[in-house]
Amino acid sequence: MSKRFKLIYFLLVTSFSVCAQEFNLPVINQYITDNPFLISASYAGIGDCWQIRGTGFEQWVGIDDAPSTQTISVDGRIQNRSGVGAVLFNDSNGATSQQGFQGSFAHHLTISEYSRQYLSFGISYKYTQFTIDSSEFNRPLLAAEGDINTVDHNFDVSVLYRLKTFFITLNAINLLNKPLEDFSVNEPGNLTNYYAYSGFTFENVFKKLQFEPSVLYRQFSSDLRSTLDTNFKVRKFFQDSYLWGGISVRSLIDQDFKPLSVSPMIGIKKAKFYFAYGYQANVNEVSGTDNSGSHLISLGIDFGCKKSSCGCTY
Repeated sequence: MSKRFKLIYFLLVTSFSVCAQEFNLPVINQYITDNPFLISASYAGIGDCWQIRGTGFEQWVGIDDAPSTQTISVDGRIQNRSGVGAVLFNDSNGATSQQGFQGSFAHHLTISEYSRQYLSFGISYKYTQFTIDSSEFNRPLLAAEGDINTVDHNFDVSVLYRLKTFFITLNAINLLNKPLEDFSVNEPGNLTNYYAYSGFTFENVFKKLQFEPSVLYRQFSSDLRSTLDTNFKVRKFFQDSYLWGGISVRSLIDQDFKPLSVSPMIGIKKAKFYFAYGYQANVNEVSGTDNSGSHLISLGIDFGCKKSSCGCTY
């Protein structure tokens, strides 16, 4: 099988077997760029400031119609114990594309200030428009069937537990089944998938560096696909800024932990401004094709900073 044929096959499988089934904000490595709100509404309002973050992720640069994802998110605290947030996203992959909006609310509770135990709950409403552009098809019979354009309304729920510098968040994504009238009867109607994101922050370990290992487990109910991200970050703090570097390795659990990608990343926070860059190297058939890898850029700014009287939002 030629490399070109492998790439075409991989794009088709990704476009129609994944995107067509999930109506979902794509989970890449954006959450590692100090923005876990993108994968868990329960983080909305944690921190002293409102945050705006814009992220662009271009896969397999140099390949026509390769996957491309953009997000803009904002979240912040509205009371001592509550927060809100929103995400706009655009995702394209060959002939398929999806655009959407997500609005979130979170409430934070204190279990014990003495032991720094906190519990947060989040809920999100999500609107997604999914499109398949039939003009991209070379086979007249498929193109004659016309474009597919459908809308999905859905909800996510999440819970976050923190004990000092340990954290774990559990998330159920897309609680409602999708409408099947615009799809083949073979399409699964179950859109639900689950995230578990957990880690621990080691502070002042070596020359006042901060280490943060973490993992993200993701499973799809429709076909029991599952992935695992293994992450490691190092931060160095200064007076009004910090630098960080890290790496993320994604593996396919349902395929005997087969590695899928490796992503080194760097970032800087200077006063209220934020920048991060990541490079993703694929470890599969596509890695041998003529492309310059995948690139992620995140830009952000903080505003409206005000310290809460409750440790649950620190």
